[in-house]
Order: sequence, then C-alpha cells, then structure tokens
Amino acid sequence: MVSAMKQLMGRSTFLESHVTSYAETDHYSFHFLHAGSGTPVILVHGGGMWLYSFRHITGPLSLSHWVFSLDMPGYGFTVIRDRGSLLNNLAMTSALKEFMECQGLHRACLVGHSWGGGWVLAFALAWPGMVEKIVLIDSSGLDVPDVLEWELLKMPVLGGVFMRFLTPGMVRRRLRRSFHNASLVDEAMAMEVYLPLTIPANRKAQCMLSRNLSWKAVEEGLPVLSRPAMLIWGAQDRYLDVSLAGRFAGKVRDLKVEILQDCGHSPHEEMPGRVTDLIRDFLGENMPSGIPRAR
Repeated sequence: MVSAMKQLMGRSTFLESHVTSYAETDHYSFHFLHAGSGTPVILVHGGGMWLYSFRHITGPLSLSHWVFSLDMPGYGFTVIRDRGSLLNNLAMTSALKEFMECQGLHRACLVGHSWGGGWVLAFALAWPGMVEKIVLIDSSGLDVPDVLEWELLKMPVLGGVFMRFLTPGMVRRRLRRSFHNASLVDEAMAMEVYLPLTIPANRKAQCMLSRNLSWKAVEEGLPVLSRPAMLIWGAQDRYLDVSLAGRFAGKVRDLKVEILQDCGHSPHEEMPGRVTDLIRDFLGENMPSGIPRAR
C-alpha cells in the first residue's frame, strides 16, 4: 500500500513543487504541509478533497502565520493505521486533536471548508481551550440533508459502487458544480483531486464516514460556541445554499458573515485573494512591512 501511495504521489504535479511531511501518531500517519511562523493556523479541507484544495491561500497566509494544511483521515495521502477504525465526527475531531498534540500545538486558529467546517465546529465545541479563532468557508454543521451525490454515498452498496467507478471526468463535473466560474476547473485540477480517490482505503473510509456523519449535535451546540468566528460564503453555492449563512448567524453569537458575490462553494479556490484578505483581517495579525495584500 505504501509503495502504491508513493507512486500516486509521484503523479501529482502539485506535490512535485511543494514539500510535504508525515507526522506519525498512534492512530494515523498524517500527510501535511506547513509553512511560515507566528500564530498557528490549521486548514481543514472538505469532503472528497485533500490539502491541495488550499494551494492558493497556504503561501500567502504563511507570510504572517504558521500555517498547517493536513489530509484528514480517509482523504489525500494520510494513512489510517487501524483499518477497522470507525469513522464519524468524533473520530475526525479526535484526529485533529491528535495532530495538534503531535505538533506541540496547544492552541490554534482553525479554518474549515464544507465538511471540514463542520469538523472544526465539532472540535471547538469539544475542546474550546485549544481554539483561538474559527473561520468557516461554506460550512457544514447544520442538520440539513446533503446534495444527492453525497446522500448516495451513505447507501451501503450504492455508495461503494459509485466510488469504485469514479472517473476523472466525474470529478471534473463535480468540481465545475462547486465553482460559479466553471472555466477555472481544468483537467489538471480534476486529476489532482482524483488521484487520492483511487486509493481503496480512502474509498472505503469516505463511504463509511458519509454514512456516519450527523450534524445534529453540532447545530444544537452552536449557541454555546465560545470562540470568535467568521463565516465566508459564496452567494452562488450550489452545494450548500447561501441562505444557510443566515441560519448560522442566528445561532452563533457575534458571528462575522462575509457573502462573496459571483462565487460558488469553494471561495478559497475561486477567489483566493479575497479570502486570504478576509482571513488575515479577522485573525488580526499585522502583515510584515513590504508585503502586499492578496487581490
């Protein structure tokens, strides 16, 4: 399995030009990228993605922060040591805690996209003392149904068949749906997202996680969320409707909401400069002199 994964990683153009590392813990071999210095910021990708999805904002954010972008269990090139592990929200938040502890991070700012936003919220509710600030991007965390393609993954047989016969073309169509400006999605992007989805262990893990995910407890806990939070949402999101931003605002105290026009489900990929600026401003750290704002 290790040699096969290395071969897949060797096919990634992104990994050819970016140095990543592995962190070994009791339960996982975490694949991650880190850069910069200062206050730790951890980027948590959404379902079906990996740390590649933060490629446009990791570098700019690292000019003022110590940025970590990791592959969550069942995604990208992180390895789950115990293949019989149950994957659910608790497993994902516990994995994030395990990663922070192995890196010696007692407290960090967390940035989560889509399902990753839901995991960040669950983490902040469970271990608020380990969280400085929260940034959510088109986030899960509300007790609402997923779109049909994600609901299909929850079906024991059909979900496995869907993942087994996944093609780069299918991935590209899904990505195009996540962008308002679909012309930004090309074959190279689709291939980067597709590569780790060919790993059998990832396919199995993602199907299991889909079946076990529930955001009910997370939504119920939102009124007691104690950390400062910002929500960024693409106005033309076709996966999670922008109206959900209002539902979050009604439950999270003093939530800062930024709606980006002409933007879909993945603002950090579609409008990375704008998202980088919003994150920097919210985290409240001064940029070193001479470094321009991303636009």
